[in-house]
Amino acid sequence: MCAKRKTKEEQKKLIFSNEFFSDMESENMLYAVLIRSPVADAQLKAISHPSLPQGYFIFDANDIIGKKTIQTLGLEIPVFCTGEIRYIGEPLGILVGKDEKKLRELLNSVEIRYEERLNDSTELLAERNIVTDEGIDRFFEEAAFTVEDTWISQIHPKNYSEPNGAFCYLKNGLLYVYTPTQWLSHMRKSISAVTGMDKNDIVITRTQFSELDTNTLWIDSQIAAQVSTAALKTNAPVKLVLTREEQQQFIENAAPVSISHKTALNEKGEILADDITITVDGGAYNPFAREFIDRLCIASCNVYTPKAVRISGKVYSSAYPPYSIDLSTIDSHSIYAMESQLQKITEKTGLDPIELRTRNYIVAGKKKKVLPFQVGGENVMETIQALCHSSDFIRKYTTYRLNEANRYLQNNNSPFAPPLRGMGFACGFSGSGYNGTSFIKSNPSLEVTMEKDGSLHIHALPTSSAVWNIWKEIASNTLGISEKDIVLNSEFTIEKEPEAPETINSNISIMTQLLKSACESLRRKKDNAELPLTIKKTVSLSKKNMWSKDEFAGIPFLNTAFAACAVEIELDSCTYREHIRGIWIVVDAGKIFSAKAAESTIKSTIQQTLHELLADDVVHCPNVRVQFVQSKGEPKQIDGIVYSLLPAAFASAVSQALAITVTRLPIQSDTLYKLTKKAKRLFDEARAAEQKAKEDREAEEKESEENGEAVLSEKTGQEEEA
Repeated sequence: MCAKRKTKEEQKKLIFSNEFFSDMESENMLYAVLIRSPVADAQLKAISHPSLPQGYFIFDANDIIGKKTIQTLGLEIPVFCTGEIRYIGEPLGILVGKDEKKLRELLNSVEIRYEERLNDSTELLAERNIVTDEGIDRFFEEAAFTVEDTWISQIHPKNYSEPNGAFCYLKNGLLYVYTPTQWLSHMRKSISAVTGMDKNDIVITRTQFSELDTNTLWIDSQIAAQVSTAALKTNAPVKLVLTREEQQQFIENAAPVSISHKTALNEKGEILADDITITVDGGAYNPFAREFIDRLCIASCNVYTPKAVRISGKVYSSAYPPYSIDLSTIDSHSIYAMESQLQKITEKTGLDPIELRTRNYIVAGKKKKVLPFQVGGENVMETIQALCHSSDFIRKYTTYRLNEANRYLQNNNSPFAPPLRGMGFACGFSGSGYNGTSFIKSNPSLEVTMEKDGSLHIHALPTSSAVWNIWKEIASNTLGISEKDIVLNSEFTIEKEPEAPETINSNISIMTQLLKSACESLRRKKDNAELPLTIKKTVSLSKKNMWSKDEFAGIPFLNTAFAACAVEIELDSCTYREHIRGIWIVVDAGKIFSAKAAESTIKSTIQQTLHELLADDVVHCPNVRVQFVQSKGEPKQIDGIVYSLLPAAFASAVSQALAITVTRLPIQSDTLYKLTKKAKRLFDEARAAEQKAKEDREAEEKESEENGEAVLSEKTGQEEEA
C-alpha cells in the first residue's frame, strides 16, 4: 500500500475527546458482537455458523496476526480463547456484520463445539502474611474479652455511563482507535503486539470514560485488540459496544472480599491481639491480585495498633469471570470490616464506641508502633471530637442503646408501632499515591511553560472541571496572570506517553501540589529569564523511598486523608423500609482550595455510595452535613474517603436498630425483614431462657425450703418423743 502524506491531525498519536465512542458512525461501518463461552471449564474445539450470510464474518484466535495474548503486569491473558476455556462468558471470537440487529440473531445460532471438564481446583494468585509476635496466641488465653466474626463486602459503585467497547478503522496506513481507555500506554503496546503494527502507526483517541475499575484498565485493551483484528481483516470500520448485561457481568462485577477478625481485649478495652484472615475471589484471571491483597492487608487494622497482629491474606482464582475492584477504594473493604468488628466489640462488652477507638489509636510518642507499615491522620482526635459534637452522637447512641435492650417487648408488627432507630459511627483513612503499586515505574511529574505572549501552558493529562478551576486559581494567584491566559496542554509524544493509568497518574492532591510548586518556581525565575520558560516538578525521591517493597514496610502512601462519619437510621417496624435521618462527616484533608467544590464532591459520593449499600433499592439522604478540619497541611485526596467510612457507619446503625449484627454488604432487599425476624426470635429465645432459669431457681428455692421444713418437722417430732 502506498502511504499518503499524513495530515497534521493524523500525526498526533494521542487525542483526548469529550465524545462518546458509541455515538461515532462511518461509511460502510460494520458492527461487532463477541461470541462468548456458555460453559466455565472446557476445551474449545471450534466455533462456526451453519449459514453465515454474505458480508458477515467470524474471527477467532486463528485470525490474529501477532501475539494471541495481551500482557498485563506479567500475566498473559488471551485476546480470544486459544483452547482452554476458563469461565462462562470468556470471549471465543467476534461476529461482524452490517446490521446490528441481524448480528444478535446470528449470535444465537453460532455453533460452539467443546469438551467439558470437571476441574474444580483453584489457584493461589497472591498472598501476604504478616506476624508481629510469634506468641500471639497467649494474648487470647489471657484476654478478658474475645470477639470474632466474619465480614463480607461486595460493594462497588454503579456505572450509568455508556458501556465499554471500541471503534476502529484503518486509514492512510494508520490504525485509528476510539475507546474510553484509562491506560493509554498499555493499550498501545497491546494493540501493537496483537496486530503486528508499529506503535507509531496507532492513533488512540481517549473518549469519555467513567469510574476506575481494574477490569476496565485491561479489558479495554483486550476489546480494542479484538475490534482492531476485525477491522484489519475486513478492511472496514468496526464498532463494538458491550450490552448493559455484559458491562455488569464482565466489567463492573465486584470482587467478593471476606475478612475475619478474632480480637482479644483487656478490661480497659485495649486490643491485645487481632488475628485477621482475608480471602478474595479474583475470578479466572486477575493481574491485580498482588495489589489487591497488599492494600487490603495494609488497611486491615485501620488506624489502630494492637499489641500483636497476625494477618493472612490470599487471592484465589475461580471459574467466574475476572472480578474487579475500584483501585481508589480498595482500603474501604478492610476499614468496613475493622470498624464493624469494633462495633460488635462495643455491643458484646458494653464499652463506649468512641473511647474504644481513642484507646487503640496510636498517639505519637505514647504508643509503640507494632505493624511494619504506618497509616493514619494528622488530626485524628480533633476530627472525632468534631464529629461527635456536630452529630450529637454520644447522646443519640446511648439512647438507642438503652432502647435496644427492650426492642422486641412490644408488638412491632403493628402499623402504630414506633420505628426502630440506630446510630452508627466509623472513622478511617483514605490513602493516595500508593508507593507499592506495580503501575508507576517513574515518579509522577508535571510541567508548566510561560510562553512569550504571557500565557501559561500546564502540561498534564485532562482533569475534571472542578480540579481545573482550582488549578487555574492557583496559577493565577501565584503568577498574577488572568485565568483566561492559562491553557491545559495534553499533547504527548509516544516516548513521553504516561506509563501509568490516567486516573492514577493524575492523582488530584499530588498533581495539585506539583502545580503549586512549579508556579512558585516560575514566579521567582520568569523576570530574569528568557521566555518561553519551562519548569518541571517531580515527586521527591525522599517521599518515594519511604516504602520498601521487599520488606513490605514503611509509609505506604504519599499522603492520607482522615475522616469520621456518623449515620442515623430509622426502620419502619411494619414495612421494614429504611429512612436515613442524617449523615455527618468531618474530613481532615489538609488545605482545602475550594470548600464548595470539596463539599459537593463529598455529598455526591455519599449519594452514590448509598445506592450500593442496599441492593435493588434506592436510598437517599437529604440531611447531609459536611465539615472540614482547619489545616495548613498539604492537600489530600478526598474522593475515596466516603467509601471507607459510610458502609461501616451504615451497617453499625442498622445493627443497632435491629439489635442484630449485619455482617454482609450490600444488604439484599429482603435482608432487613429476615434480620428483624431473626432478632425477634433470638430475643424471644433469650427471654424464654431467662424465664426458664428464673423458674428453675424458684423451684430449687422452693424445694430447698420444703426440704428444710421437713427436716425441721422431723427434728421437732424427735424432740417431742424424747
